[in-house]
Amino acid sequence: MNKEILINSIVKENCDLRIVMDSLKITGLGIAFIVNSFNRVVGTITDGDIRKSILKNEDLSIPVKLIMTRDFVYLRDGCDRSDVLKLLDRKIQKIPVLDTKGFLIDIADSNYRFEKDKNISRARTPSRISLAGGGTDFTEYFMKNGGLGLSFTVSKYSHAVMRKRQDNKITIYSHDYKDSISSDSLDELEYDGQLDLIKAGIKLLKPNYGFDLELGCDFPPRSGLGGSASLLASVIGCFNEFKNTRLDRYSISELAFEAERIELGIAGGWQDQYSTVFGGVNIMEFDSNHNLVMPLRIEAEYLNELEERFILCYTGNNHLGSIIQEKNITQDNLEKKQQKNAQQLKKITNNMKTTMLRGDFESMGPLLDDTWKIKKEIDPKVTNSTLDSYYDVAIQAGSTGGRLLGTGGGGYFLFFVPPFKRYYVIEALQKIGLNPETLIIDQSGLQSWKV
Repeated sequence: MNKEILINSIVKENCDLRIVMDSLKITGLGIAFIVNSFNRVVGTITDGDIRKSILKNEDLSIPVKLIMTRDFVYLRDGCDRSDVLKLLDRKIQKIPVLDTKGFLIDIADSNYRFEKDKNISRARTPSRISLAGGGTDFTEYFMKNGGLGLSFTVSKYSHAVMRKRQDNKITIYSHDYKDSISSDSLDELEYDGQLDLIKAGIKLLKPNYGFDLELGCDFPPRSGLGGSASLLASVIGCFNEFKNTRLDRYSISELAFEAERIELGIAGGWQDQYSTVFGGVNIMEFDSNHNLVMPLRIEAEYLNELEERFILCYTGNNHLGSIIQEKNITQDNLEKKQQKNAQQLKKITNNMKTTMLRGDFESMGPLLDDTWKIKKEIDPKVTNSTLDSYYDVAIQAGSTGGRLLGTGGGGYFLFFVPPFKRYYVIEALQKIGLNPETLIIDQSGLQSWKV
């Protein structure tokens, strides 16, 4: 309700009927709300109540407290839509909304907007597992040769919660980095090495209000699960809840790409952003004309079997990120050997897609192993003797193949195991001090909502 109308609808209990009549004339509500000396609502009076009093007493100097309705209908702040509808259905057209102390904070009617009280938004975005095609999703490569990627998302999420403020102040807190920043306005938010990726996304969104933002992830930073793309998508999802024209999944993915790759100049491809935002199992095509995300319609029993055959295992070290990305196969001076590797990666991607659609999983492990060999051939720095020993332990225990996720140098291993070999592999990895994990495939992608 308009603030001016709200103020003018309030009348002190010791005032006479003339004051009430002036209030009704100004607001046009047909009802006034009577308050005591502490400004708590103690009754209501309508134009009908005034007419009855005048007809009976013909006296406008009567104190309003003598004829007001003390047993009046009201709603509490935070009421449900159904509470309002029930009263409207009883032909009660203007309903005072009171806080816990009895102060008038609003007037509910048929146009009452519940969304105005929802100034908090949440979002969560799954992490992604890239199976094949990494590197061919770099712009420099696919603009000339076309790129292909196959990935799926798992139920390890990045989380964001945002509260709109009445001023322009900005506060951001990251649970994972134990880092907090604050700024008096968006214009004063500067890149300084503290949560710059989050700042970049916010600067591109250009919110016209202040906010408090808190962030956290179910997985370690720089673990090879597309965490930066996932976290930034969650941030964008929170702001998207308050946009008049909401961004679709392609737009959110591309805004996240712009923040990381263009605004901050961090080397990398396009897979992560699309994969985390869309969720599920996707084949992605990249070329000079368009980027397409195509969900794979995989039978439920096949998805269940994939969850049983995959094992995630964190190495305990961060991946090397842009140190490796900047030397990836998409440099302008691509060598013939690297070009051949890229073509082989796309072939493997298509073969994996067929394997997953048909449920013919015997070739999945060897295909993963092929991607790992190519990854090491492109840049030997993606591995080291320790990582190689982890891989060898898993293979010797029964895994048919696997690969290090992300750019390499650390992060998560993904292993593929046939039936009756799962727990042998898990126990072998545990014996060398690692903590293998199961995975659950996420089908929803980015989710956001208001609180």
